[in-house]
Amino acid sequence: MWPFNRKGPSGFSSSSTAEEVTAGIDATGLTAIVTGASSGIGSETARVLALRGAHVVMGVRNLTAAKQVQQSILKDNPSAKLDAMELDLSSMESVKKFASQYKSSGRPLNILINNAGIMACPFTLSKDNIELQFATNHIGHFLLTNLLLDTMKKTSRQSKREGRIVNVSSEAHRLTYSEGIRFDKINDESSYHSWRAYGQSKLANILHANQLTTLLKEDGADITANSLHPGTIATNLFRHMGVANGIVNAIGRLVLKNVQQGAATTCYVALHPQVKGVSGKYFSDSNLSKTTSHGTDDDLAKKLWDFSMNLIKLRFQIPEIDRKCGYSAAKALLDSPLIPPPKRSPKACLWPHCHRHSILGSCHCYYMITGATSGIGVETTRVLALRGVHVVMGVRNLAAAKDVKESILKEIPSAKVDAMELDLSSLESVKKFASEFNSSALPLNILINNAGIMACPFMLSKDNIELQFATNHLGHFLLTNLLLDTMKKTSHESKKEGRIVNLSSEAHRFTYSEGICFDKINDESSYSSWRAYGQSKLANMLHANELTRRLKEDGANITANSLHPGAITTNLFRHSGVVNGLVNAFGKIVFKNVPQGAATTCYVALHPQVKGVSGKYFADSNLSTPTSQGTDARLAKKLWDFSMNLIK
Repeated sequence: MWPFNRKGPSGFSSSSTAEEVTAGIDATGLTAIVTGASSGIGSETARVLALRGAHVVMGVRNLTAAKQVQQSILKDNPSAKLDAMELDLSSMESVKKFASQYKSSGRPLNILINNAGIMACPFTLSKDNIELQFATNHIGHFLLTNLLLDTMKKTSRQSKREGRIVNVSSEAHRLTYSEGIRFDKINDESSYHSWRAYGQSKLANILHANQLTTLLKEDGADITANSLHPGTIATNLFRHMGVANGIVNAIGRLVLKNVQQGAATTCYVALHPQVKGVSGKYFSDSNLSKTTSHGTDDDLAKKLWDFSMNLIKLRFQIPEIDRKCGYSAAKALLDSPLIPPPKRSPKACLWPHCHRHSILGSCHCYYMITGATSGIGVETTRVLALRGVHVVMGVRNLAAAKDVKESILKEIPSAKVDAMELDLSSLESVKKFASEFNSSALPLNILINNAGIMACPFMLSKDNIELQFATNHLGHFLLTNLLLDTMKKTSHESKKEGRIVNLSSEAHRFTYSEGICFDKINDESSYSSWRAYGQSKLANMLHANELTRRLKEDGANITANSLHPGAITTNLFRHSGVVNGLVNAFGKIVFKNVPQGAATTCYVALHPQVKGVSGKYFADSNLSTPTSQGTDARLAKKLWDFSMNLIK
């Protein structure tokens, strides 16, 4: 952790661990619920609370994973009191069942730690038809807290001990939508932004604790409610996000927290006597901290409470916490215009070599790029158009694509950019897209398989295939196969080399131990969001390698390569809640901005240095070395056969 950080008024700092902030505290006789306790800071929180003598009940989706955590803790602490109960916070029915079973058990409840959460997943609706991050991170915990509150009040009265409710929020609350909470657009897919939606849910955690504080004080209950930022955990942001080079790891250890440090603030707020009587506050690094103006907006907190009550009352009639509190009707979830794309400097990425050395010359060439409505996909499209090619964007959101096109045309009036609808998670959509493109009789020189999703919770695609594997690999695999004859024809008639570019990632290094879990692709019990992402990125690489072999056997003048675009500053820092100056400063040194992130894609797609090169892996616009699995020809062949069977 940062070597010269200073201790705050509490006597602790960002480098303090959960064990250190709870040293000497006896939690014997206390019962605590920790949601999301089967991994990360949740499991460490459970371990330390048990170490201090508390009886910990873990609310988890995966009971198998919870059992492993329990066994690990008992191995080091045989006297630990730990139980696990199934809880899916994205489902109100599951929350209601958990609360009912807990209350029926007759257990007391002193501490409720609302820790579980999901981060920056693609737009998805929960089982209750509420945007998934808002549903899981806020509504699930909101309902759970309400259902358990009478038990906590009873425990507090009988034990004469203060109850504590701890909401794990994030510094990402600073990066929510401009209005804070988008009450009328919670389910609006057209304006959805995965990171801002995450920030919105984390702001909701803060506002929930604040309004709960007001109601508990009015009720005279001896229960506090606070929120906190646990810190950015090195293992979650670096180890599993493909940032594997030594420089990044070294700086990660300096700037970011390990899991033991990440759980410290939660354990401090849950157990430390310094926090006695403190309520409605926001903590960070085991000290009081400041939120945004949204985070202290009482009117916004009250409005969120009313809105949330209406969402849960649509499904369950539960006792209201305070009968004085009126509940207005929830607004209809309306369509809205998309957030305009960020303005880009014309000088952002000029690719000075491409216009002089492009493989394309001055011909009318067609490039196709998937996922071109955000991030490096937009920048890749802009630069390709800048270099004179005709770009076809394959996108899920045509409204967003229209904005991208208008932005590019404003800078480059002569740009040739078109958009076609494509959902890579749906084999039917891929087939329709390819059929329409092939029917147009347009040529196709270059195919850039850029689109992807990252580390989302376990979900199945429309074709009942794990969503990351389906979207990142299988959709592109099918698309490439369906367009290959067009590419071969174009290459043959134009006498110019065709290129297929697969965007992989350094995250391929962090896949499952077997590389590709052929017999467990849809196994939710063993699913790890980050390893599943790594698996899909390894698949992108193996796809290009096996495709190379087949194209050479066929004598086709088409190459296929994979690449790591780099970790992008805007994606990892700006939208991940790491907003202090130190982290941003290091981010600018170590990470790439979007124009730099698109560089390797443009290099592999355009540069004459890559002519004739196929089946290789690139990073930083140079050849790079993947893992042994990334060069395993037998694994590549097995993946090809497996994928062919899935798309048949």
